Amino acid sequence: MQMINPTPIYNKLKYVSAECGSGKTTSICNIINDSTERYILVQNTQELIKKTAKQLNNCKYIITDTVSKDESVISSVIEFLSSGSNKTLLITDKTFFKISVELLSGWNVYIDDVTNFHSFQNINEGNTNIKDAILNSLIHNVQSLDDRNMYIKAERKPEIQGEVLKNILNQLPAINENDIFIMNNEYFTDVEKEQLNITAWKDLSKYKDVSITFLGANFEKSLIYKGNKELFESTELEGLLTRKTELKNRLKVYYFSKNHKLSKTWKTNNPDKVQKIYSFIDEKLEGQDFYWTKNKSDSQSLKNGTEISPDARGFNQYQHLLTCVWLACMRPSETEAKQCELFFGIDGEAIHVAREYESLHQFVLRGISRDFDSTETQTVYVFDEWQARYLTDNIEYIDIGIDDDEQRPRGRPQGSKNNQKRFTLDDKHAKRFRRWKSGNPGLELEAFKVFLASGNTALSPEEQEAMWNKYKKEVQKSKK
Repeated sequence: MQMINPTPIYNKLKYVSAECGSGKTTSICNIINDSTERYILVQNTQELIKKTAKQLNNCKYIITDTVSKDESVISSVIEFLSSGSNKTLLITDKTFFKISVELLSGWNVYIDDVTNFHSFQNINEGNTNIKDAILNSLIHNVQSLDDRNMYIKAERKPEIQGEVLKNILNQLPAINENDIFIMNNEYFTDVEKEQLNITAWKDLSKYKDVSITFLGANFEKSLIYKGNKELFESTELEGLLTRKTELKNRLKVYYFSKNHKLSKTWKTNNPDKVQKIYSFIDEKLEGQDFYWTKNKSDSQSLKNGTEISPDARGFNQYQHLLTCVWLACMRPSETEAKQCELFFGIDGEAIHVAREYESLHQFVLRGISRDFDSTETQTVYVFDEWQARYLTDNIEYIDIGIDDDEQRPRGRPQGSKNNQKRFTLDDKHAKRFRRWKSGNPGLELEAFKVFLASGNTALSPEEQEAMWNKYKKEVQKSKK
């Protein structure tokens, strides 16, 4: 009779938390060049992959630029992994996650500065047959996540048969490219409901038998670490650089608002104030070389400087620049924050940090501050005080009227601040809320959002926040 080992031996996933610019990639290349083992190096842009390939002795990179029209990147990668080659393979994270785990046996994998393991997608589709197809044919192991059955957790079915189903799956990248999901249950139970909100992520536990090391700056702050702490253990890399001068002492950060955290809603409601910031920076940085970013959907633009994406990992061509400007907003939507909160068991603030502030940190470190040997100060412009404090204590407020008069719509009494300086709603708005509540005893989130957006006059940011707080209080009460 064969003895079965009662204690399974699991490897931990390893991670190295090392700063941007400390030479992680160079250090990995040296390890690979000095070794006879097989390696896969995963990076998040094609540009970066081409650059890194130059530092490796014996390697092959497979990206969209290198495969012929009639072949896909993933099929070329599978072919390479099955060929017995011992070249180092360089691929993007998107490709890596499509590789079945079995094919990774015998390879050492380095995942270099990729931290986005979850995605969020809204799908608008009211057809009940499609709803049924998603629920019955694309996902399984469905379970409720909260006592009011508002959210469900599900997994992707491993094998999807049939061409039409596969086509539906291809239209749903959030489901197609991930393993585990949270969805709003109402979409499946209410015939009228047309929007499906999906927060999706990779199941990392399937890689526990693969030799895999994640490398990232502030890795412990990433959602991937926070949601899977038990899977990870820390490790060191040889030969990393250390800073001459601590990062926070090399930054000088200017900001424009003490009262508002930057949000897309605020930008939409205050186009004139946003323009003030753009005009100020245009004038201030005229004739200077700098890099900057905003959201794709923003209509304003700076006249000078180089615009880059807010997700700036892997951009290393701006290391000589002394100034940068961050006007992007990366905060997750309320629904996404709530779904992540339910799943990871971490508060919404941690999700904001992982998302917005980490992107900001990465963005700043594209400039001169990336150079460990330099002592030059980098100047950074951001929108609000919270962003500024995340980077350094060396901050300065520029008052160009962003915080003035709090955008008071004319003709109605302003809410008062009570003793603790908390904003309270005026009677009219408080009544409106009570009316809505009595008509919506279920306190559905979507219904509340519709209510928030309705009404004859737009709510100021403070009023919006106060409404949200009222709503959250009621939801808390209803759970007791």
